[in-house]
Amino acid sequence: MQTSPKVLVVYKRSSLEVAGKSLPSLSKVKDFIANHSRHKETLYVIEHNLNELGLKYKKISRNKKIDYSIYNIIITVGGDGTLLEAARNTGSNQLLLGVNSDPNWSIGKFCHSNADNFKKIMSRIINKTANINKLHKLKVVIQDHKSSTKTIECLNDILVCHANPAAMGRYKIFINRQAEEHRNSGIWISSAAGSTGAILSAGGIRVPKESRSIQYRPRELYNLKGNLYKLTGGLISPGKVIKLQSMMSQGRIFVDGAHVHYAFPYGCRAIVSSSSNYINLVTR
Repeated sequence: MQTSPKVLVVYKRSSLEVAGKSLPSLSKVKDFIANHSRHKETLYVIEHNLNELGLKYKKISRNKKIDYSIYNIIITVGGDGTLLEAARNTGSNQLLLGVNSDPNWSIGKFCHSNADNFKKIMSRIINKTANINKLHKLKVVIQDHKSSTKTIECLNDILVCHANPAAMGRYKIFINRQAEEHRNSGIWISSAAGSTGAILSAGGIRVPKESRSIQYRPRELYNLKGNLYKLTGGLISPGKVIKLQSMMSQGRIFVDGAHVHYAFPYGCRAIVSSSSNYINLVTR
């Protein structure tokens, strides 16, 4: 007898719920109200369809503490931010399906499902006919002054910069046998999956999503005393690393957006590479 999969539904709070009383009168926030309604309706459809398919599930808000490891199928309801949070906590033995709860509001590049096609895609998952993309993560190892380390893995990208967006970022970068000191507004480092996001807007290139190469792109390099920079962006092949050493008293490493970040003060090092770990993203 086949064991029923353990299903987790991770959902975000709507922008209206997050903003709460900080918003002006409801008559002036029609877009927020419409988004809230569409988000709640999608969540209802997801639960209704799971019940129709006979699947038991656990529903948890993304701002709660979640043990992802005990589930076979993780369904995110929201946008890319919700999926990226789940992706940081899932592994190669799990399936991840992103549901865009409101395509009029969220971009959802990683979210290949919505309220209209969710039941069809879930049926394919159950019948093992779903299309699945294998997407490799980034691995970031942060070393502090006391030689203690912290390892983070993420699906999309990281941004290394000053904590104050108006302040100049300073760091040393080491790639292969080359080293430079950079002064700029920060540096993007992305996986192949993240190459269509912020790094592309900063002048990077699209990388085939199945690739294990990582890409880096410094932002707004300040040309100090006429020196010409050589490490201005490019691809790093699997097995190679990018090393950064902070020259900032208030440096930060932002992971997959603004919500997750780590201190990166003067002297700390970060080693970035392609992880051997990956996610199984359901696309249809």
